[in-house]
Amino acid sequence: MDFSIIGLSIRDKRVYEALLAIPNSSLRAIAETTNINRGSVYESIKSLRAAGLVNSVTQGKQLRYRAEDPAVLTEILHEKQQALQVANQQLDQYIVRLRTANKIAETRHMAAFYEGDEGLANILRDILSTCRLQKVNLYRVISSPRVSRYLYNNFPNFSRERAKRNLRVRVLRYAKPLRITTGLADSRYLAGPKLDDGCYTILYASKMAIITLDKYNSMHGVIIDNASLASVQTRLFDIAWQGASEG
Repeated sequence: MDFSIIGLSIRDKRVYEALLAIPNSSLRAIAETTNINRGSVYESIKSLRAAGLVNSVTQGKQLRYRAEDPAVLTEILHEKQQALQVANQQLDQYIVRLRTANKIAETRHMAAFYEGDEGLANILRDILSTCRLQKVNLYRVISSPRVSRYLYNNFPNFSRERAKRNLRVRVLRYAKPLRITTGLADSRYLAGPKLDDGCYTILYASKMAIITLDKYNSMHGVIIDNASLASVQTRLFDIAWQGASEG
């Protein structure tokens, strides 16, 4: 298990496992067992005690330490998950409050530019967060097989995460997809030559993202936050969708 998930380090994990193997140990015994200096062992024990994974007993004049049952890890992880759910709700409220306080208008024109795999992953994350905040359950894509080949490099589970959130997507294509599509995805095919110009367009909520791939396979993307522009492009997409074939 990765202890960082519950806010602890690899060193903390080694100390905890040593205490499970040798209950009621002194700092010196733990240090000798783990080959970690006593000062660092003491810091780990403080962290483990705060997490509820270690307690102490006094034997004679000496303080000894012992690990709690590993089942406690399940409870700690459950508490973290509940705290994250609450934090997620509070974050949504905080974002709405900030936008209201700063009078961020829906008609503003704002563009953000991205490049590379991580930049594209940020665009995908923005799709999920924007659709959640604006309570949108459908977005639209004009696809490019060339872009699709690289789009998910740093977010390979995007489609699974999208489906888990019940977020549907409609995709207009010029050619068959290179990736296997997951649930809640509908595709139609545009008439005309099967051209792939390396341009991938995403229409979601009040935003439009455009991702391009140049001849050197360098990826660039832009998110345009403009409700009016997104609305016009969405209407054009829907007209094209009605005239597109289903396969």
